[in-house]
Amino acid sequence: MERCANPKSQLEIDEWILDYLVFMAIKYVLEDYKSPESPVENANARGKAGLSLQLVDSFLKMFRTMHPGYDGNLELQFRLRLLKFAVMFTKRVTPTETSPSTPALQKLRDQRQNQASAFRSSDQSLSSLDLPDLTAYLAPPDHARIKREQSSRNTTPYDFPSITPAPFTPSISLLDTLPFFMSLSAAQNSMNQTTITDVWMRLAAGYMAQAVAEQYPIYDSERHEVLPEAFAWGFDAECGAEEGSDEWQINAMFWGEDEVVPGWEEIRDEHMQALIPPAGTDLQVHLRTLTETDLSIAKFEQRVLDFLEGLLLGHPMPMLAQVESGKVDGLSRRDARALQEAIGMA
Repeated sequence: MERCANPKSQLEIDEWILDYLVFMAIKYVLEDYKSPESPVENANARGKAGLSLQLVDSFLKMFRTMHPGYDGNLELQFRLRLLKFAVMFTKRVTPTETSPSTPALQKLRDQRQNQASAFRSSDQSLSSLDLPDLTAYLAPPDHARIKREQSSRNTTPYDFPSITPAPFTPSISLLDTLPFFMSLSAAQNSMNQTTITDVWMRLAAGYMAQAVAEQYPIYDSERHEVLPEAFAWGFDAECGAEEGSDEWQINAMFWGEDEVVPGWEEIRDEHMQALIPPAGTDLQVHLRTLTETDLSIAKFEQRVLDFLEGLLLGHPMPMLAQVESGKVDGLSRRDARALQEAIGMA
């Protein structure tokens, strides 16, 4: 009779494997994004990232079939969330098999706009601001000039080091990725039971400002709701989200021990006001100047990359990654070496 693995042991082994694959996929995706422009090194980094994502996709499907209803431990769930955001952020320039479908993106945008509208009506600090309609600062479009510029460009004006060539308009906007950034940050804070820091608040407000700055020059947006929509994040005392949901965690992230985390409203408002053009200045000109100076896209992307690498390395490594390195938490080097040999990783 063929012997079968103990179900509990099989689950633990499968979880170890999946966690390892996800960890390595995040590592390779980030390495691909910052890989040098050398064609050989670039192709090597992209190949590792592509293969690792295929392995995760294949094993995740098998994992869910073999262990229905089980989503993995908290560390694995967090790394899956981190991988999802890392792929969406770094691969947003060109459509890939990991990109959300058009209906899924539209559903996300509708949800984000509804959430922003509800929050603005309940947040006194935001609703009391006299936010202008940024589209009023737009000069009449020069369609002939726009057509000439787009036909002469084969890359985005942004510097995406590992993705070339790229189309003029990213397939996924920063505004689309913003909710995923917020939910990833909230999950991190929930797991560690910490509150947001000044460094994170400036990163988040900068992300929101970049999302707005991208909408007008890159997407030729004419929606006046973009500014309040991008910045509609903070504590909502009337939040009715289900406890434990992403929306609930994001809301809780802005609440300290006994009060709203101090500093957020001031930092958020400072970044919003910076996007408003001086009198007589065209919005497009103002935003292009900002993205070349205070809102440098290259510096912004480096900060996000540092943030993601910090999240990846700020948690204990997956068990198989520890075994592979020869350093296992709680084990001596000799015992770790013995474990390597026992599972064939020596």
